[in-house]
Amino acid sequence: MKQVWTKLRRAHRGGVNRAVAILLALIAVMLVVIAVPAWRVFKYRSQKTGCEQAMKSARDGLIIEFLSRWDAGSVEEAMVTLDEVLPARANICPAGGTVYLVRGDNGIFEPVCGMHDDDKKLRARLNASRARELLKEALRVARRDSEEEPESVEITLNGMPLECGRVQEPPDLKRGTGTTNGYKGIVAFYGLQGDGAFSVDGAEDGEIVFFIYADEYYCAIWHADEEWTGDAYT
Repeated sequence: MKQVWTKLRRAHRGGVNRAVAILLALIAVMLVVIAVPAWRVFKYRSQKTGCEQAMKSARDGLIIEFLSRWDAGSVEEAMVTLDEVLPARANICPAGGTVYLVRGDNGIFEPVCGMHDDDKKLRARLNASRARELLKEALRVARRDSEEEPESVEITLNGMPLECGRVQEPPDLKRGTGTTNGYKGIVAFYGLQGDGAFSVDGAEDGEIVFFIYADEYYCAIWHADEEWTGDAYT
């Protein structure tokens, strides 16, 4: 009888130990689930703060140069001056955001981060235009390296890879991905002349005649025979 009670006590302790282990594991999982989003928010805010400080330094430098000796007539000239003011401009944003120059009302070009600027519409417009330029070059390289037309082309925008998918007709995407079912994050698609439903007078076969870029908030759409549209432009 004594042996039976001993076995029961051991089994009970074993069951308790397993229950405790399971409980501790669940607690650990919950802590991870809570901590990861909190860390991402902290990281983003930290990078945004660093980016804002860097943008301010760049803006102040451009203003000083403008007032002292320089009258920029183009974005290219502004870029040259910004390189002189900040030689490490490519790394100005801690998160790798692309730095654009936009002429302000006072005539001075101001730096804008494609990842952190508070004007989300402006960010979407600038990123969409830059993505289309990068796509043209990436598509040229892809065609040089392969005889077949690629189904998608990867570019790097704001320090992150972005897959641009080839489509046969415009996707049902007119707003940001955050309010559009079936899409998530940042997406980009393009259409080629003579491919599917895409046909523009005067365009050559294989030429990009349609491009769409959308982030969580806004969408920018380009047609070869029209101006940019989408809610990023309204």
